[in-house]
Amino acid sequence: MIYVFGFTIIYTLIRQKDKLLRSKKNLIIYLLLSMIGIAMGIVYLINPYLPSISQVIEQYME
Repeated sequence: MIYVFGFTIIYTLIRQKDKLLRSKKNLIIYLLLSMIGIAMGIVYLINPYLPSISQVIEQYME
């Protein structure tokens, strides 16, 4: 799944290059969200049985 996500990031970067490069803010947000997604994918590959973010938040909300 992380390979599909990586391919989609590259595809989006190529297709939306003009929009992303027009504004530094757009580029920084795109890179930040991409890095977060890749990091979450790597964590999932290492240990797929970790609780999800929503489960962790739910534990603290109770």
